[in-house]
Amino acid sequence: MSVSRKVVVPHMILRSFIVAVLAWLVPGLGHLALGRYAKAGYFATLILGMFALGVAVGEGASVSSSRFPAHAYGQYCAYLPAWISEHFWGSGHQAMTVARLELGVVFTTVAGILNVVVVVDAYETSRGEKQTESTAEKVA
Repeated sequence: MSVSRKVVVPHMILRSFIVAVLAWLVPGLGHLALGRYAKAGYFATLILGMFALGVAVGEGASVSSSRFPAHAYGQYCAYLPAWISEHFWGSGHQAMTVARLELGVVFTTVAGILNVVVVVDAYETSRGEKQTESTAEKVA
């Protein structure tokens, strides 16, 4: 039984890296660059919608690396939405109750962390490492 091995070329690695960076910058952009329009639309709607909901619930104050330094790591996994939210609304006055603000922080943080899964999926898709069940059975 012979198992074929993939040859990894430097330009393929660079392409995968660029796709991953695009997916990190804007959720769904990596899949859009790969021509996976349905996945790009789905991921962008899901993650950006959850992020926007968190910003709306927190009335713009839910993304602030100075107030929530631990949560900023998760929020910045969806880089551009987090950067825009922090620089336009993050230093704003906190007029809402703590419970609403915490819910906004949780929504934006979870949206950022979910984007890590999307980045990995875009990277693996660009490398062509994903196998269907039938392909995996043929190898085994």
